[in-house]
Amino acid sequence: MERAKPARPRPRRNNAPIRRQKPATSVPDFMFALAATGWMMAAIFLIASFADSNVTAGQAGVTLARLFSGALGACALFAFLIGLMLLRGERGTADHYVTPFILGAIIGVLEALIFLWPEERLLAAPFVLLVLVFRPVRRMLARLFRPARGYAR
Repeated sequence: MERAKPARPRPRRNNAPIRRQKPATSVPDFMFALAATGWMMAAIFLIASFADSNVTAGQAGVTLARLFSGALGACALFAFLIGLMLLRGERGTADHYVTPFILGAIIGVLEALIFLWPEERLLAAPFVLLVLVFRPVRRMLARLFRPARGYAR
């Protein structure tokens, strides 16, 4: 007589809803751009406080310029850390760092130069470039400037 094989238990079904992780928003990119802007402005103000005596008025002005530079650098560090925490699981994606840092550096240089020249009317102008930090705008511009498919040389 043959022995009956024991019935194999059915595998357990996992039909619970799976929540996929949401991608990071544009807020971390915005924070990285602001951090790069702050670091660039801090570096330029620090160099200007040592290099040019016309930038500040006396010893108190030099000290205030260096103190402002240090405070701007510290604020930029905190903006970077907040952006890093908001990235969630996409910390390894270079797209979140490269474009915002380049745009932030450009904005920082322009803003520091306008600040060192007393042109208060133009002070807010470089921050218009922050629109390019948002990912939907970057995707739209990439589609506009991408060469047509099938183009071969």
